[in-house]
Amino acid sequence: MSAVSVFGLSKSFGHLRVLKDIHLPIETGDFTVLLGPSGCGKSTLLNAIAGLEDTDAGIVEIDGADVTHREPSKRGIAMVFQSYALYPTMSVRKNLSFGLRVRSVPRQEVARRVHWAAKLLQIDELLDRKPSQLSGGQRQRVAIGRALVQQAKVFLFDEPLSNLDAKLRTEMRVELKRLHKDLGATIVYVTHDQIEAMTLATRIAVMRAGRIEQYATPDDLYEEPATLFVAAFVGSPAMNFMPGRLISSTVHIGSARLPLNGYRFRSSPMNGQEVVLGIRPEHVQLAPEGQLEAETLFMEPMGADTLGWFQFGEHRLSARLVPQVARGLSGTVRLSLLADHVSLFDPSTEARL
Repeated sequence: MSAVSVFGLSKSFGHLRVLKDIHLPIETGDFTVLLGPSGCGKSTLLNAIAGLEDTDAGIVEIDGADVTHREPSKRGIAMVFQSYALYPTMSVRKNLSFGLRVRSVPRQEVARRVHWAAKLLQIDELLDRKPSQLSGGQRQRVAIGRALVQQAKVFLFDEPLSNLDAKLRTEMRVELKRLHKDLGATIVYVTHDQIEAMTLATRIAVMRAGRIEQYATPDDLYEEPATLFVAAFVGSPAMNFMPGRLISSTVHIGSARLPLNGYRFRSSPMNGQEVVLGIRPEHVQLAPEGQLEAETLFMEPMGADTLGWFQFGEHRLSARLVPQVARGLSGTVRLSLLADHVSLFDPSTEARL
């Protein structure tokens, strides 16, 4: 399978710049997810890679070849869209084979590829059904299979699971993960669902307002977000944030003090510098000697754990708690922040310190 490289890609619609100098190297065999809120430019970037959108500047390479000005059919890509876009009068078999038949692929090769894709996607018993006789998950498998039979260099997915209900989305995530492992394919996948991104991707490009804020593995994004936006966007429930001041390797948050033993600074902060401290709910714990005295607000049971909400001064904090501990918790408590897991950001640049 083939790698994709994007260099200095820019795109405007009138006066609106939707892509701003995008650089994105995608290694062979990567499952790269373009993640971000609506309007951040992720689908436009995918369409530019596919050749469905002309760009104002920049280069797109696939397998080391410059394909910036090639037609989509000449780029060696296959694409799965948000809508299934199946032909309603054709059987599953004919839907899978239609693109190959149009290109005059030999009949035996068409049959071989259809059988291979149907078996891989576990739809081989559905080949003679029409789309109207299929469930949403089965239709999505057929749409994916139609791309697979092309045996393309790169597979592009544009929010393919957004039309499915929660249970089917979970099942299809498992299927896509297995598919990527079996094929070793290069996949570029667009979604606004960060859980989808975290579970599927080998690397994630978090986008905001036409730029890539961070491009890293899911673990790196979660544990060391490069910007305040990434820290807030990635993670469910969201990271806790509190303003503070950095004094002699200690963060002062109101009357509380948090030593920063072993924190890996990316720059040299000034003594007395204002910071934004971020910490995940699982790194906030109940402790008799905790740094923060907070008031219990309410508990949010989530099955395996409970999300506790607390008020510390003007700030609302969440903590992942064991259900047995959270049950009946009320009044004033003390919370401990695990210093090894905090993130510090510059409030003016929003960059990680």
